[in-house]
Amino acid sequence: MDTSTIDWCEENYAVCKYIAEFWNTTTNLVFFALALYGMYKVKTTRQENRFLFCYIGMLVVGTGSWLFHMTLQYQWQLADELPTDVKVGSDVYVSLGLFSYSAVVTLVYVQIRKPVFHQVAYAAEVAVIVIRNTMHQIEIRKTNIRAYTELVNMFWLGIGSFGGAFVLWNIDNVFCNELRALRTVLPAPLSPLFQLHAYWHIGTALGCYVSIVYQQYLRLVKLGTIDDFCVRRLALVVPYIDRRKKVA
Repeated sequence: MDTSTIDWCEENYAVCKYIAEFWNTTTNLVFFALALYGMYKVKTTRQENRFLFCYIGMLVVGTGSWLFHMTLQYQWQLADELPTDVKVGSDVYVSLGLFSYSAVVTLVYVQIRKPVFHQVAYAAEVAVIVIRNTMHQIEIRKTNIRAYTELVNMFWLGIGSFGGAFVLWNIDNVFCNELRALRTVLPAPLSPLFQLHAYWHIGTALGCYVSIVYQQYLRLVKLGTIDDFCVRRLALVVPYIDRRKKVA
């Protein structure tokens, strides 16, 4: 029996009898893949271990979302929703103010059980971080134009990933009946392409990952060691930080 306060647009148990929302569940693999890759790069490039905790937070978010969409149980709904607040707070080096805010949001949400409250609180937290990062960019632009350019590119990739995912998430909510009707007439291989909530997981996973890489790069700029590193990209899109090869 489902006990969650939310049931998304994907048809329940339509693909697998053991998984309530198959596509909403399995797209969380993107969280796992990017988080593990990020952890690998932190170790191989000998960056600060603090960033491992950020990627572990990303793994926790993906795991909570997986369990929620697989079961539609309320306890796993909380495991899906609440780690996102703590994860965002941890991405700014466990800022005391944001981390405290996340803790308060968690306590209130557990009591009132209103998803809209959580969504608005999360949006407010993200807005604060966007403003904070913009201020950093303005400061860095004065002294290091290369670092500024890299930060701006990652900033807009993160914004685009979260923003695009948010748009599709809302379309899925508002036009659920129309999407379900469309999926019934499409050939089986095409139907999953219109599970729009699944794109929310892909977009937010990329956005979370990029936000951590952004903080890694920003940290290197602040430490004055950025000239030893550079940003490379997987498939021309996914950024990661690598050490520059020393010229003999």
